[in-house]
Amino acid sequence: MVDRKKRVPLGVARQNLAVSGKHGFQRRWVNDVGNRVKDAIDGGYALVQRDDAEFEDKDVKNHNDSLGNAVSKVVDKTEGTKGYLMEITNILYNADQIAKGKAIHLTEDALRQGADSNGRPGADGRYVPKEGIKIKN
Repeated sequence: MVDRKKRVPLGVARQNLAVSGKHGFQRRWVNDVGNRVKDAIDGGYALVQRDDAEFEDKDVKNHNDSLGNAVSKVVDKTEGTKGYLMEITNILYNADQIAKGKAIHLTEDALRQGADSNGRPGADGRYVPKEGIKIKN
């Protein structure tokens, strides 16, 4: 059987930054803006190398630059901003998701009590009904 590129019909939406997964890891694109790539590395992410992923997008490249031989793509042609493919272990990813969830729950609990960044309702004229505030998903 002949190995050929997957056919994508004309007019069908496709994900330009789609990339193969890797067992035990979560992958994401991180734009090289400010300290985002360094912050991701400090948070446990690693740069993905070209030979460690499969792409259908011909514009995804291996760049030899200050970040080594990492997978990247120009995501803003006007500014020349590159996005780098990075990965983190599922263990660290799941721990991050739990931490994000806790922060969201704390905010929702405060909102239910009528509190916000200014504190609890009171002299400033804010009102919370006797039955409290209900947040529905």
